[in-house]
Amino acid sequence: MSNMTFMSKNRKLRQTIRFLAGLGAVFLAFFLLVEIFAYLSWYLSGSGKVDLNVLEQLATTLETNPRAYRSGGRVDVESEGQEMASPPQQGSPANASRTHSIGEWGPKRGSDFHEAPMLAERVRAGELPPVNERLPANPLVIIPPDQMGPYGGTWTRFATGPSDMGIFQARLAYDGLVRWGPMARKVLPNLASHWEIEDEGRTYTFWLHQGIRWSDGQPFTVDDILFWYEHILQNPDLTPVVPQEFQRDGELMQVEKVDDYTVRFRFKTPYGLFLKALASGRGYQVAESPAHYLKQYHPDYVPKEQLEEMARESGFDLWYQLYQDKVEWRNPEIPRLWPWIVKKPPPAQPAVFERNPYYWKVDPDGNQLPYIDTMTFEIYDPETINLKAINGEMGMQGRHLQFSNYPLFMEHSKTRGYRVFHWLGSGGGNSTLSLNLNHKDPVLRRIFHDRRFRIALSYAINRQELNEIGFFSVGEPRQMAPPPASPFYSRAYERAYIEYSPEKANQLLDEMGLIERDKSGIRLRPDGKPLRISIEMASVFLSTPVFELIAGYWTEVGVKTELKLEARQLFYTRKAALMHDVGVWGSADELVPVMDPRWFFPFSQESIQGIGYARWYQTNGRQGEVPPPEIQRCMELYRQIERTPDESEQIRLFLEILELNRRNLWVIGIIGNLPSIFLVKDTFRNVPKVAVSGWVFRTPGNTAPECYAIENRINKG
Repeated sequence: MSNMTFMSKNRKLRQTIRFLAGLGAVFLAFFLLVEIFAYLSWYLSGSGKVDLNVLEQLATTLETNPRAYRSGGRVDVESEGQEMASPPQQGSPANASRTHSIGEWGPKRGSDFHEAPMLAERVRAGELPPVNERLPANPLVIIPPDQMGPYGGTWTRFATGPSDMGIFQARLAYDGLVRWGPMARKVLPNLASHWEIEDEGRTYTFWLHQGIRWSDGQPFTVDDILFWYEHILQNPDLTPVVPQEFQRDGELMQVEKVDDYTVRFRFKTPYGLFLKALASGRGYQVAESPAHYLKQYHPDYVPKEQLEEMARESGFDLWYQLYQDKVEWRNPEIPRLWPWIVKKPPPAQPAVFERNPYYWKVDPDGNQLPYIDTMTFEIYDPETINLKAINGEMGMQGRHLQFSNYPLFMEHSKTRGYRVFHWLGSGGGNSTLSLNLNHKDPVLRRIFHDRRFRIALSYAINRQELNEIGFFSVGEPRQMAPPPASPFYSRAYERAYIEYSPEKANQLLDEMGLIERDKSGIRLRPDGKPLRISIEMASVFLSTPVFELIAGYWTEVGVKTELKLEARQLFYTRKAALMHDVGVWGSADELVPVMDPRWFFPFSQESIQGIGYARWYQTNGRQGEVPPPEIQRCMELYRQIERTPDESEQIRLFLEILELNRRNLWVIGIIGNLPSIFLVKDTFRNVPKVAVSGWVFRTPGNTAPECYAIENRINKG
């Protein structure tokens, strides 16, 4: 096919897609969405204080009347970690402008606690002790944003398979030592009531709530944390590679028991990011191992020969395979600290989670949480999940919702009984295009390493057209920089090389010496072969028209590009083997980029742009490939960030990393500043309209799902 024919077909494809996407009435609604989103970003950036009631009004306006718009004044509002103030009352009008906050029960309040009717029945039947005996003396208080209660109801969720249900453990059972707050501005107490950071960030001491119990009624103490530290983290069969967050300069942290409810972590050198790391997921790994249960499957307590026999009887070859099966989220026998525990695991359809009778949090009236009785997961493919969402069959969920269906979500929300919430996405962009700097083809490797090539490909992308076609003009053309709401924001990097200029692209490619072309207009490599590359993406990404257009843009400047859609496992296998040309993946919560800087230098196996360099970084040079000097400079700057607990210094150092990214453009961004869409049944209470969404923040765990409630009274507010 000639290049002219290809370009003609590509233009027709664009015209067809644009026609199908041309929903004029919807654009008015999206204009309001952009305004709301910008207002949120302004608030989170610290530029000023915002009246969250205004955001509620804007969001409600968008739901009810896309043609109207209101703005208002500002007040000083901060709900994350605020002291217990005037709590809402059960049945009171929803105040969705608020997010939840926390408090302490305190010794003066007594132990007049209350429980769900389904648990009261079990107490009367003699199956459970009274609620006062199941709760700590000083339970953590969750102050709901809307109202207290009521108890009951089933939260319906959908997943693509049993492994996808496993996100329950990370996102919905998000109960570690500490948590991120709903706006990702603070780290809040959780299992730990308070903490101290000493010795320039070398020593962290945490005080646990006293009297927390596992779901079988056994006490949770520092001994459970020590069991994890001594028998799991330091057992090479169970932990072949110790996470970087638990070591400094190659030396494992020390964990000390001060008393039953006080634990101390010590590092060889200062670790300024440890508290954030605990909030971002490591905190629940520390506290998810009930020693009294797991000792019966561990060779430090049971003869290894006996364990191997137990493993064979269960269909495993080795003792640690049996152990890992026992700690799996789907095991209904293992005690948990979660708000809901597995009652009917897969392959049950639906899988069922039921309230934990020993859950250790209450509301301001002393009502034991959670409010919702059960949570169910049903398995469908992504397309069916979206159809069921449009039909109003989903309780509260954002996972697997496709942004391309946004007009349908809005159109059917009133008749199908749900609301569409627009949470602030924490990523710097929708997707990245990462050229494989460790490519096994030496010719492509040299081409990819030339910054002019990467910048040329960026100039060749018509982001305005992609935004219109793929994202209804809601997004913003940008590089994969932290979003404006982030204290790490760099406008210079955000706007670098995003101009659509095939002329500049061609000029840079010519400067590289890629001047010769074949008869179809494709440039020739230095070895005389046509310059051909593939954009590879996992099938979980469904916005393929966007990447088909990108392939066309690059082909138009003489870089023959094709799109390869692969099964997720194949995609991961190919990138791990360094076989990909250009990999596609989404953002990584760049609102707080120091927690997962994968796109700013080769940091982990998810840094598709340089996995070989990431292996060198992770192993301190023992494996992988030696990075070029400027990438090594980013790595050294990040090590300095890890060593300082001073957040202002962390920001200063990271901005230097961003400047190196601006100069080199190791990763190509496309469109960003998109909201995260959540569908919320009209009967749900205490789900905030305003929150930050991201994996690092374990959304929706950062919004306290244990205080979500369901009542039959319909409420659109």
